[in-house]
Amino acid sequence: MKKNYFSMLVAFFTLLTTQAQTAPGSTAFTDTAVTTTSYNSVFTKDLSNRKNAIAVSFGSPGIGFEFARKLGNKLTARVAYHMFSLKDYEAKDVNIGADDVTILGSLETQVWDFGGEYTPFTKSSFKLTFGVGLLSNVNLNAKVTYQEDVTYGAVTVTAENVGHVLIDSKWSGAAPFLGIGFGRAVPKNRIGLSFEFGTYFASSPKVTLDATKLLAPTKDQEANLQDAFESLKFIPRAQIKLAIKL
Repeated sequence: MKKNYFSMLVAFFTLLTTQAQTAPGSTAFTDTAVTTTSYNSVFTKDLSNRKNAIAVSFGSPGIGFEFARKLGNKLTARVAYHMFSLKDYEAKDVNIGADDVTILGSLETQVWDFGGEYTPFTKSSFKLTFGVGLLSNVNLNAKVTYQEDVTYGAVTVTAENVGHVLIDSKWSGAAPFLGIGFGRAVPKNRIGLSFEFGTYFASSPKVTLDATKLLAPTKDQEANLQDAFESLKFIPRAQIKLAIKL
């Protein structure tokens, strides 16, 4: 009987000891909490010390890939590559004068951006973006064809025999850019989202005009078309970007 009492007492004190070690005020519990807190503190500090980030963007220059490095509390350097390709986009029933035409258009962009961003306010993600874009290939062309037959007096010419007009425009060279936005290229947290709005200041595009069959005389208007494109020196630069701190 005494042995049974003794065994029960040993079991009881063992249980108390175990509960005391895992209680919120116990040393073991405190050590665990301190260890977790220390780990979180070290991780947060390590994250804040990281200065590099990569990003993917979507916008008017196309799909972009960027690398950014923080140079100071307010200044960040960036380099990015944008590309986009849209071929043979067809728009029917486009009205030009009294005629309905079909326009088959294509757009291709390849742009390198070298620049940076400046965040003037410590507690705000508002930023100014700046730099130079190298327009290695920014090309827009359109093929215009008649949808209906054309009648000249008693003569009717089928749409296939009217011919087509081909307009090709290409921007190239260096184009400075400026803009504003919200969000940092090197985010404070591990992942960050940002928006940018601005423009490239490019030279006017090189325009060529070609025409076939009955529309062949239209080729004489190439110089006038080039003059009309002279004002197209501003290329929109708007994008949304997802960045990951390295």
